[in-house]
Amino acid sequence: MNELSTPSQQDWTPDVHADGGYADHRFDSIEESGDYTFSDKLALLSGRGSLDAETISLLLSELLSQHVQNAKRGIAFCGASKDTGCSYMAANIAVAMALSGVRTILVDANMRDPAVQDYIAPVSDRGGLLQCLSDEYTTLQHVVHHDVIPNLSVLYAGGVSNDAGLLASKNADAVFSDCLRDYACTIVDTAPANRSSDAVRIANMVRYTLIVARKDKSFVADIKKLAGDIRQNNGEILGTFLNAY
Repeated sequence: MNELSTPSQQDWTPDVHADGGYADHRFDSIEESGDYTFSDKLALLSGRGSLDAETISLLLSELLSQHVQNAKRGIAFCGASKDTGCSYMAANIAVAMALSGVRTILVDANMRDPAVQDYIAPVSDRGGLLQCLSDEYTTLQHVVHHDVIPNLSVLYAGGVSNDAGLLASKNADAVFSDCLRDYACTIVDTAPANRSSDAVRIANMVRYTLIVARKDKSFVADIKKLAGDIRQNNGEILGTFLNAY
């Protein structure tokens, strides 16, 4: 089962209704346009009533009450290593935020191994974050996909790059500042922290981080190192999510 705990190991309190249930942010139907294909791994769009959908809804309630409703606008989803389900969680929470009425942008900042397109596949390729960072004349207006579903925009990676300097550039600061200014919630998927320092840089730019771990895949020592690196670079950790996916 997926778990969410703060760094102090105290559980967060879910957004509970008077009848004992928690907020259900699912919509009964989202019509797919011809411009995007949605993966069946997006739990609130395809898995209504499933354990995954209930888990995403519960985590959403936590983030809404503890984060978004306190005017905290950015969340970097970070994993200490690959195969933690970081992209899965980022895409699902971005969709859930949008379904709950929060104007959201999902940014694929894992340019080393992009995966957001595996969850929301666009028909047209107009570039993405890579082009914004490497070309001063490319702006968010050129590459962001708006209204993928109501309230959800997506900034794809735009390609593969191992250039560590891109996310340390002034262009990167400008891109993330614009996202944080223009959207109520900016969700960022990041590269595994044991492969590069990208995740720590992004955590610094968006300030708040949710660490994603996976049962039988993540090591406590790696998670502690990631948490320490984030804090040392002035990032704040919202919690650690143990993902069974």
